Amino acid sequence: MGATREVVAVSQQSSLVGAHSENWGGSRLSKTKPADQRKRPEKASVRQSRKRPLTEGEGISFRSDVRDWDDLDGDRPVTWARATNNWRQYIRDKEDVVSVFESTDGKRVTGSKPHRFDPEYSDKQYAKLKDLERGISDEYGKRLHTAMLTFTASGDGIAPADHLEELDSSWGAVTRELRRVLDGRRFERLAILEPHPGDGVNNGYLHIHMAVFVDGPIRAEAFQSVYDAHIRNCDLAERDAHTTDDIDVRHAGAERDLDDDDQLDELAIYLAEYLGTYGDDDPLDAPEHVQASNALLWATEKRRWRPSDGAQQYMRTEPKEPDTDWELVGIEKDDEFIPADPENGGVDRFTASWDPPDDPVKPGEGPQNDGIQ
Repeated sequence: MGATREVVAVSQQSSLVGAHSENWGGSRLSKTKPADQRKRPEKASVRQSRKRPLTEGEGISFRSDVRDWDDLDGDRPVTWARATNNWRQYIRDKEDVVSVFESTDGKRVTGSKPHRFDPEYSDKQYAKLKDLERGISDEYGKRLHTAMLTFTASGDGIAPADHLEELDSSWGAVTRELRRVLDGRRFERLAILEPHPGDGVNNGYLHIHMAVFVDGPIRAEAFQSVYDAHIRNCDLAERDAHTTDDIDVRHAGAERDLDDDDQLDELAIYLAEYLGTYGDDDPLDAPEHVQASNALLWATEKRRWRPSDGAQQYMRTEPKEPDTDWELVGIEKDDEFIPADPENGGVDRFTASWDPPDDPVKPGEGPQNDGIQ
């Protein structure tokens, strides 16, 4: 497959992406009903997909947590099912871990730095969506229009990391074409990877939702060339799954003036519902397809959120200390301090290949990184 790249997709949109025509109300999104909820009676296919190794190719980088130490033919990852079990153990191991910060003058404090699957992290991401809503709304006012695009790839019979790698292969072309289409206009974007739900063959595989925020009116047809860029550059993308008929365009600036309680007047709630920003109180209580997709993101260390530079500026909810520079230096677990590894973020990795390594070091047989994520 080559070196790891950065984008996303899953099966045909007609079968992957549910309609997003519901009305949302209240001040906080539902954590129990993802936007793409579908049910299909293909449980055997789901079980079969979990038996696949994470990749059947070469060149993809993984955490050492998912390395198959029993495979003598090379550096190979475990199956998707076993990787999911390893992810669950990772979540359990993080329950009693606290982060250690050190200031420039040598003072140390402990605090919370939740991993990205923790409910506290999800709440922080929702707060960032609220900041994005406020920033975009203030900048664009009543001229604010939003468009929702979905990028998928067929996942039948493909190892999950190989599928994600191929989905990512179009990202550069997609973002370049988006800039060309909106050249001369103010816009920002936010893309989020979301798992395909249900019991079908693509259960747990990932697709991408992209929210585009435009200063002024925009027609759905304007984005067809963006879809075409995905189709040309992702071998698994299907043309009939990427038509402008499925693009949801809203005049979000005008809707903020509506008084009807049944109408959506908060952009953050709309984004959270559509982009799949939801979760159970405990990540181990999430549906199986969500846990499987989280394990895939964890194993490959892919970013789930992909904001444009401007969107990221709006979403900065944690200001830096004005007088003191604090740095994450390690963690504490069971009253033991474990230093961070500045070289690789504290995570040991390997690259999938078929060539057996020379004298591989197994966990517990050499220097290990218990670092931070």
